[in-house]
Amino acid sequence: MKKLTVLITGSSNGIGAAIAQKLCESGIIVFLTGRDADRLYQQAQKCNSAKNFQIELTDQGACEELIQKAEKEIGSIDILINNAGSYPWAPIEKTNNALITQTLLLNQQIPYELCRLVIPKMKEKRWGRIINIGSISGIVGEPNASLYSMSKAGLIGLTKSLALELAEHNITVNLINPGWVKTDLIKEADLTEKEIIETIPQKRWIEPSEVAALVNYLISQEACGITGQSINLCAGLSLG
Repeated sequence: MKKLTVLITGSSNGIGAAIAQKLCESGIIVFLTGRDADRLYQQAQKCNSAKNFQIELTDQGACEELIQKAEKEIGSIDILINNAGSYPWAPIEKTNNALITQTLLLNQQIPYELCRLVIPKMKEKRWGRIINIGSISGIVGEPNASLYSMSKAGLIGLTKSLALELAEHNITVNLINPGWVKTDLIKEADLTEKEIIETIPQKRWIEPSEVAALVNYLISQEACGITGQSINLCAGLSLG
C-alpha cells in the first residue's frame, strides 16, 4: 500500500514542527516548508530526512512553486496542513494597509490557494485530508489583535464551505483553533507570560504536541466522519 504524503506549511518550528514529527512517526511521507533554511534542515533530520523546501509563501507565484516542488519530491499531496501564519498584535489605529494586506495574504489567501492547487488530485484519488490551523482568537476575539482575529475567523468559512463541497469525494476539511501555545509568535504580544497564563482557565500553555496528536487523529480513518468542524484546543480559553 502506498504511503500517504503530507505537506505542512510553517513546519520549521513550533506547532508545524510538532505536527511533522508526529506524522513522520506515523509512517507518513512528510514535506516541510518554511522561511528558515537552517531550521528546516534540522527538522528534516529529526523526521528521518524528510524532504524540505525553503520558500517565502507571500512571494508572487510561491504557492504554485511549492506544490510543483512537493509533487516532484514526494508525489501528489494526500494531506495538506495549512499552518503558516503571522500574528500582528497592535491597536487598530496602529495598523496600516501594508500590514493588513500581508496578514490576510498569509493567514487567508495562501491557505485558500494551496487548497485550490491540491484538491483536483485529491478528487481524482477520491481521498484527501485538509486541516487548517486557526486560532482561538478567531472564535472569541482578542483586544489589540483585531486584524489577526479577523484573518483567522475567515478560516471557519473556508473550512465549512470546502467540507460541504468535497464531502462526496471522501475528502475531509477541519479547523483546529489552538489557544496560547508557547512559540515564537507570542513574542509579538505585549504581555508577560504570567499575564497570559492568568487568562487561561487551566492555567497552562497548550503544548504543540497536543495539536499534533489532534491532527494525527483527524487524518485517520477513525475520524472520517468528522468534517467541516472548528475544534477549540485552548485549555478552556473559549469558555470565557
